[in-house]
Amino acid sequence: MKKCIAILSLLLMTHFAKADQLALISREQAEKAVTYLKKEGVAILWCSCCDGDPMKRVTISEVFIKETDNGKYYSVVLKGRDDQGKEIEEYLDLAYVFVKKGSKGQSLGKVLKFDCDPCVKPFDWETPGRG
Repeated sequence: MKKCIAILSLLLMTHFAKADQLALISREQAEKAVTYLKKEGVAILWCSCCDGDPMKRVTISEVFIKETDNGKYYSVVLKGRDDQGKEIEEYLDLAYVFVKKGSKGQSLGKVLKFDCDPCVKPFDWETPGRG
């Protein structure tokens, strides 16, 4: 019984660890991400490791860095509008921000060569239902 609980705990920790990979990052990583996103018009926000999380296409209006309370880590914050025209402001996990590279949607974390697992291979950017 203890062995089953230990295995279940490990599986749950692995799942939740994937859901928060590049949310709190170094200042250098945050600056790279902000510089990159400021050149993009659109991004797709999608926790591809999370069951049932829909893709959200966002037209970018502003991107900036936010320092954590202790000053050790940084977050990237995106402001923009979704496809329904609703204004959004989101703290990003760079593993789950997808940008257009050629004809494919790719994880910004991977594009910037940060260590992450977006749980999905590059996908066709223009595929219906995927942005």
